Amino acid sequence: MRLIKTFEILFLVGALLIGACVALWLAIWSPDALIRDPLPLYRQASASITADAVNKRDIQDVQLVDPDDNVVRFSVSLPKGRFVDDAGEKFPTLVVITGFRSAHNNLERIPEPGPNAIISYEYPYDPREWKEASWIGRTFIARRVAFRLPNDVAGLMAWIRRQHWADPNRISLAGVSLGAVALPVIRRRASATGQTDGPSVIAYGGVDIQSMAAANLDLSPGWLRETVAWFISLALRPLEPATHILETKGPYLLINGIEDERLPPESVLRLHKLTPQPKTVMTIKGGHIDGNRPEIIENMVRLARVWLVSKGALNPSR
Repeated sequence: MRLIKTFEILFLVGALLIGACVALWLAIWSPDALIRDPLPLYRQASASITADAVNKRDIQDVQLVDPDDNVVRFSVSLPKGRFVDDAGEKFPTLVVITGFRSAHNNLERIPEPGPNAIISYEYPYDPREWKEASWIGRTFIARRVAFRLPNDVAGLMAWIRRQHWADPNRISLAGVSLGAVALPVIRRRASATGQTDGPSVIAYGGVDIQSMAAANLDLSPGWLRETVAWFISLALRPLEPATHILETKGPYLLINGIEDERLPPESVLRLHKLTPQPKTVMTIKGGHIDGNRPEIIENMVRLARVWLVSKGALNPSR
């Protein structure tokens, strides 16, 4: 009798531990952790307008704040005078999510945007903290950013639809490099919150965070690099693009470089295979996109613009 009672207690304790582990998994490491909750209510905290470098467009730096006082920062580029003219043309909007660079720098990479609204999202992290952090510190910074991204961009899209200059039915997304890895979960979160978008561009992205991390870690011996890559993939599991891309809809434009030194070929090929139809795949010359490779940036922008115009997501330049 005592043996049976002891067994029952152990069984109950084990069941509780398993339940706690499952709950922790669902709350922290499950990919659905970034999808299921209601979208927070964002309020506009500030907005300031300045002219661009050639005085042809206006740039508005905007800050939104969620109920926890987290700040969402982004910059909006519009044709001159359209922020104050509320009776004019409504523009299609392209939201750009790239690597760890400032929003203004991203806008400068898109020459002659034409009669369109271009928005560059700025990652919520301190560049100095990132520069000084170890790989462990950078992993947790990236994880914090990853958990913010889906809500931030969905909230940004909701903000766009309230603007007098925006065509609410023509909002598209472009993810480049790190932004390309995050785009599938962003698309899925946006759809789950009713923020449907149009055609999307995934440029220089892949799937399988572990293999991408291993390809970019300068560590030896090999077992250490693979161990660290596994740790990074565990911390960033909710972001894994292979999980989310299957739950989204096209059309997609996929752009990758033949000589990309930062993305394993199998990672890129698997992304191409998993991405739902309709999709357009372009594999072009050159390595990974980088601020020190302006020719690659220029070519990517040109290809993406032509495709987005062909899909009706952007207006052609006049």
